Amino acid sequence: MMTDSIKRTLRRIRSDKIQNKIGAGKIVYFLNPLEEIAFKYVPGEPGKPGKYYAKYYGQNEIEMNFDSSSILMGVMEGKPISRARYNQYHLGDIFSDRDNKTTAVYKIVNAYCIASEWLTREFSKAGS
Repeated sequence: MMTDSIKRTLRRIRSDKIQNKIGAGKIVYFLNPLEEIAFKYVPGEPGKPGKYYAKYYGQNEIEMNFDSSSILMGVMEGKPISRARYNQYHLGDIFSDRDNKTTAVYKIVNAYCIASEWLTREFSKAGS
């Protein structure tokens, strides 16, 4: 469908943006939303490879090998993020898609419970 081709194009553009910044020797922050990992690439000295750091959702930063499949997937499927978002990622920040989904589900369940309690009260009044 049309939306699938648009999603593929956007994914390729994001991937190219990440790869171009890494190739230019810049510090890059990007997110792999499928595995909930935020990455930071720090370029190395001239002639030496850079270093990759990762933060799993709700955990502290760790250094990762450059040939990790998680990094490759993050570069190919991920999206660039800001330094501030990367720095807060280990805290379980409010920007996470998982948090937004959890909040939405909570609101729906809460609304259902309130409606259910209201209906129970109304029917018990009518039955009295």
